Amino acid sequence: MSKGAEQERSEEQSPPSAVMERLNWRVARRDDGRVAQALYAGEEIEEMHELSEAGLLDEFFAFLEEIGMMSVVERLELPGVQRVLVPTVQFVLLYLLKVLFGGQSMNELPRVLFSNVALMELVGFNARQVEEGLTKRGDAQRKTKPKQGPLSAPCLADNISKLSREQMESLFNQMVECVVRCGLLDGERLVALDGSKLETPKTYAGCGKLKQTRSVKVKGQKERATEEYYVYGWKVLVLIDVHTRLPLAMKVVKIQEYEGGFLVPLLEQAQRNLGSHGHIGTIVIDRGYLDGEDLWQVHKLGILFVIVGKANMVVTQDAQALAKRERAQVRERVVRHGHGKTATEERLRTELVGIEGLTTYDSYGAPEYTQYAHRRDYEGQPINAVVVRRWDNRIPATDGTVYLTNGPVSDAFVVFDTYDWRSVIENGIFKEGKHPWHLASIPKKTEAAVIVHVYFTLLVMALCTAFRLWQARSAAVPSEQTQTQADLHATLLGGEGTARWRLRLKAENRDKVIVFVGEAYGIFLLAELAVLSGLRLRRLPSSLGSPQDILQRYGIASELSSG
Repeated sequence: MSKGAEQERSEEQSPPSAVMERLNWRVARRDDGRVAQALYAGEEIEEMHELSEAGLLDEFFAFLEEIGMMSVVERLELPGVQRVLVPTVQFVLLYLLKVLFGGQSMNELPRVLFSNVALMELVGFNARQVEEGLTKRGDAQRKTKPKQGPLSAPCLADNISKLSREQMESLFNQMVECVVRCGLLDGERLVALDGSKLETPKTYAGCGKLKQTRSVKVKGQKERATEEYYVYGWKVLVLIDVHTRLPLAMKVVKIQEYEGGFLVPLLEQAQRNLGSHGHIGTIVIDRGYLDGEDLWQVHKLGILFVIVGKANMVVTQDAQALAKRERAQVRERVVRHGHGKTATEERLRTELVGIEGLTTYDSYGAPEYTQYAHRRDYEGQPINAVVVRRWDNRIPATDGTVYLTNGPVSDAFVVFDTYDWRSVIENGIFKEGKHPWHLASIPKKTEAAVIVHVYFTLLVMALCTAFRLWQARSAAVPSEQTQTQADLHATLLGGEGTARWRLRLKAENRDKVIVFVGEAYGIFLLAELAVLSGLRLRRLPSSLGSPQDILQRYGIASELSSG
């Protein structure tokens, strides 16, 4: 079937309300008791499929409904498209599934997603549509390859890419507001901001272009030469809450754009998304955001910042010089190496010096004040610093790393430990996003597709993290340790990453089936299905109890003997 025909199919005349009623995607609901009773009574069922990934969707969609995210998705409309055969909400849900289950390529969707009847029925397509497609267009040209799903991958890519940047930004911000209502982001928050390059071939329409240099070896010469080259693509800027790994604001820009200009706008957007539930108290950022006027604006917002100074800055050199004459604050820890009788212990020592009131950061201040930095009598706004003189016994080759902050430095290790949280955004967002979530697998070679895909990926990552935290918090026994633990993500999820979590879900659902009866569906273990269907099993798993226990669990009165 041609790509154009599939795209044309999505714009055929059909009133959206009628389509929604016919596709019936919101009507299907989980009712294990109703379905169990139907099975026991011998009623005819609509469909039955192995559960696989559909087990995740059941509770995940219930979570989206509870926090109000599903109603946000329902309101989305493709701009400029007035007549649809497939409503926008289903395109959105299909792409959400593609991201949620780690789909790397659009070409694999017909085989791994569109042909999965259980998943398709949960998002509104019926078994006939999955088998025969939504229309017969192109069937005459089809020779051997059967249809796989109600629509094609190009159809999904074409239509989902019609969503505008403004729509995606609004969708992301509304998602954060919905997650905030879960209570996971209450109180004072510690956040981190960083950017990551999303390199693409230069054939991508609308991509940015950044000149870089690299060291190369020249044949026949000992000295290495420097050459210039270009990278193409975009840059993803994300501001996250470090304790939960939940993104609070984001932006997609051309790869050559200066990151620092988005520091204050992203902070303000994140605070708007938090509303009255949470308040950003501290932000940790790297050298890419080292702009005095921007940092001054952060200071005026009442937010503490921690950032590493550059070696050639006067304020950095002044802090290093003063630190040599000051008494250091010391922390030691013992690290054990090896095992058994050959094990050894090493004592690691870290030395820090806090410096207050440095006034040689000329650009730190409001523009109307810093414009006089060239004058001889100019004195900059005071800023504090923490100098690292020794780090785990390692003495720096230079005069030590310098952290600049507007916060107190009486306890220098507070600043030192706070900055260490910045690693969370690199490991928990960008590395995680580019592998198990396939952040760099763009559906089309266009700027619109890049923006839609990146926003969708971060959005689904956030919803997935919030869902897992919500589940774990509901199941956890409240304790003072749980409430006071700084890293909620590690406390509740035990460090389990996305890839391991997906594997665990498949293992948990491999012996389950999903059964549709009318407008309801139920999820059962195979052994439960056998008992409900009247089969007699010689042995049941001990965790299920007796056949009588299974029947009673689903509200079925029976004379069936437990033997």
